[in-house]
Amino acid sequence: MNEIFQSFAWLGLVDNPILTWFGDMFGSWRAHPDVAISSSIAALAVVLALASISQTHMVRRRLETVKREFFTALRPRFVLRDVHAKNCEMGNPIEVTYTVCNVGSSTAHIVESVLSLDVEHWNSPRRVPKTAGKNIIGPVILDAGETQTFTYPAPERTWNRNLMKDSDVIALIFSGRIAYMDASGVVRETSFCRAFDSSRERFYALRDPDLEYAD
Repeated sequence: MNEIFQSFAWLGLVDNPILTWFGDMFGSWRAHPDVAISSSIAALAVVLALASISQTHMVRRRLETVKREFFTALRPRFVLRDVHAKNCEMGNPIEVTYTVCNVGSSTAHIVESVLSLDVEHWNSPRRVPKTAGKNIIGPVILDAGETQTFTYPAPERTWNRNLMKDSDVIALIFSGRIAYMDASGVVRETSFCRAFDSSRERFYALRDPDLEYAD
């Protein structure tokens, strides 16, 4: 103990009140060993409690990390497949049949969706409409691997000869967005933009990653 105080004296800390308090405490422990034992036990209990709290925070952070990694690995993923015209009879209203597939690994439900069917010039810039709170498809729930088929009617548009022949000027474009939420509350989005191929009576994807994607 004397060596410790000599070291503090060398550092110029002899008159430090904290050092004085330590000196008095050590002197009390020397005079009363039972007090020293009790104080040591109390100090050990405090150290163990602090270590336990620190360990609890570490475990909690690790569990949160594992939870995030779990939901990331087992995430849903909605894609659009088998998009075709229900019929192509002249004069009839145009109806588009499409299938929404959950190719991911967990359940999700649609929270917003918007669909559009327009006749556009091939040279015009393509735009996929925003959902803006709409949900045309509805609050559909899809489990992992599940699919559902829907029909989108466009009564304001009817089949005519211009749409039923290949054209370098105009194109029939079916586009839209689907926002879906997983069990953890994460919302993802699928966007699509398809052009009509009259020879196959189907809509094929335009090779543009800004128009065709699944988050």
